[in-house]
Amino acid sequence: MQNSDKLIELIEQAACSTNMLSPTDFSELDKLQKILDEINENIAEISDGPAQLLEQAKDSTSEAAELLQKILQNQVEDTNKSIESVSQAVSTLQSFIEQIEQASEAAEPEETETTAAENAETESQQPTVSEEDVPLVLDFITESNEHIESAEAGLLELETKLDDNEVLNQIFRAFHTIKGMAGFLNLTDIGSLAHSAENLLDLARKGELVLADENMDVVFESVDMLKKMIAGLKESVENAKAAPLQKHLPQLLAKLKSSAQGQSLAASFNTPQGQKNDKKLDEILTAKDESKPKYTASQENVKIKTHTSDEKIKVSTARLDNLINMAGELVIAQLMVAEEANTKLTSEYELNHKVVHQGKIVRELQELSMSMRMVPIAGVFQKMARLVRDLSHKADKKINFSTQGEETELDRSIVDKIADPLVHMVRNSIDHGIESPQQRAEAGKKPTGQIELRAFHQAGNIVIEIEDDGKGLDKERILKKAIDNGIVEAGQELSDEQIYKLIFHAGLSTAQKVTSVSGRGVGMDVVRKNIESLRGKIDISSIHGKGTTFTIRLPLTLAIIDGQIVKVGDDRYIIPINSIVHTFRPQADQLSSVQNRGEMVTVRGRLLPLVRLYKLFGTVPATEDTTESLLVIVEENGKKCCLLVDELLGQQQVVIKSLGEGLGKAKGISGGAIMGDGKVSLILDIPGLMELAWD
Repeated sequence: MQNSDKLIELIEQAACSTNMLSPTDFSELDKLQKILDEINENIAEISDGPAQLLEQAKDSTSEAAELLQKILQNQVEDTNKSIESVSQAVSTLQSFIEQIEQASEAAEPEETETTAAENAETESQQPTVSEEDVPLVLDFITESNEHIESAEAGLLELETKLDDNEVLNQIFRAFHTIKGMAGFLNLTDIGSLAHSAENLLDLARKGELVLADENMDVVFESVDMLKKMIAGLKESVENAKAAPLQKHLPQLLAKLKSSAQGQSLAASFNTPQGQKNDKKLDEILTAKDESKPKYTASQENVKIKTHTSDEKIKVSTARLDNLINMAGELVIAQLMVAEEANTKLTSEYELNHKVVHQGKIVRELQELSMSMRMVPIAGVFQKMARLVRDLSHKADKKINFSTQGEETELDRSIVDKIADPLVHMVRNSIDHGIESPQQRAEAGKKPTGQIELRAFHQAGNIVIEIEDDGKGLDKERILKKAIDNGIVEAGQELSDEQIYKLIFHAGLSTAQKVTSVSGRGVGMDVVRKNIESLRGKIDISSIHGKGTTFTIRLPLTLAIIDGQIVKVGDDRYIIPINSIVHTFRPQADQLSSVQNRGEMVTVRGRLLPLVRLYKLFGTVPATEDTTESLLVIVEENGKKCCLLVDELLGQQQVVIKSLGEGLGKAKGISGGAIMGDGKVSLILDIPGLMELAWD
């Protein structure tokens, strides 16, 4: 059909515009009228379509344009009702165009090989986004990702509540909005996919199709494909190149179409019954009960919520990072002022009082700026829910996945980095933890396994727990595998916790066979390294035959740290508070030297290595006599060692600063912090020091 692409684009723009119509927004009303005038001109130029349908489409467009003109001239009694009529006309126009296209396709002869090749070549040439459209496309990408997340969350919920029409409407609304925005921006592939999925969801909404099994799977596939297409679009905008083609898109569109046609529809569009079922999109997105009093009340409720909710704006993360950085610099500058006032102006009581007050305001400002980077962990939890769904189907296991504390907030950078470790741990729970329904029945358990993901704040940290009711960890098997791999020596005494943590060693897996899910012994090693890179800890508790719980403890942010300031000679160092077990002054009978292991300290019956920090950093200590110094016992990954220091100066929250590329990565040092007197103190890297101590 001639001019079809342009016509479809205009109709999609009209449909998108009707969703945003407001009786008081005359600019949108005027814009829609111009679009309808263009649609009329395009219909008039079509010469190869069904005459009756073309005439009906033209009449529908003209009626809508005339009604809009009356609205603009304030010649209607009920503006809201008139806008509904315009929306109905545009919706009807969409159905007419689909019928015209179907009739034209039926009348067209089969393509020759040359024509097909030319079309394939044309389709493969994806246009780049024009410079003036870039801001609109970037907004579209952000909003589409939000709608995709909403749709995915709704689909997961719908699997457990098949008759929840509100959730179904939420999913439909997400695809419909993406379709409308994609049509406006001429993103035809994304629009086609969203439209096809929307059709399937509409059938489910009308009760003509059950959204379960294969039908549910194909909608999930559509969500995954949209994610890929949006990511590809983002990459194309950033690199000013054509968006990559999705070679599996045609097959997915065909699956969506066959899923929709696999159900007995009430009637085709051409029958009176079919036209009766063709409801406008505004009705689809509202409640089923359409009596006017209830509809009006619903609208009023929405307005009330709008007035009471917080207004939000989108801010670049780069600007946010700069704000946090400057707040950190302000804290450092304030500490310098306070130090100067406390040491040189002690008699100026009024000034010192003002400096203390200023310090309080600066700290509150820093906390406020840090909170702006805090985001809920709900997005990560949603990904885990989808992962459990897909992997449980693949492993043919019945698993009930539940979450607690999705609203728990932590730093955005940590949220981005915690997803990968959680994926490995959830995969491990599904593959190694939860048994098959037959095995569970034999063990006297319910056939459906349980995996629970929890998040909560505790003592200034965020705690994430993954608990399953599977078979638990087999200590004997883990220990045997570790001995076979040379990780531990035969006969070496280890606590249960130490045995469990052996699974974090690279290459150690107790899986009897390698599957596509796990079994290669690399996943848990990645977990440990990623958690440590976030200055976190991971613990394991397990009961054989009952289940396993993994507990991850992470700092709320990576920008600041609570540290214990220690003095070694004339230098000051900062030890992270969460690594310290306790401090004490040693007695002579606690000190000893062990061949090939160096100096050791006996603490509660255990030999711990001694690290003399003054030797490590090349400084002159106040004394080399260990009994006149202090020992700080630190712990990391189940191992402990003693750090020899001259003095404990106090605890302080400090802003972490990178040492820069010039110094490279120094073992035992994780960064620096500017103190109140303007000098830099080094922050000790406990995992690095532990490695030095035990090696």
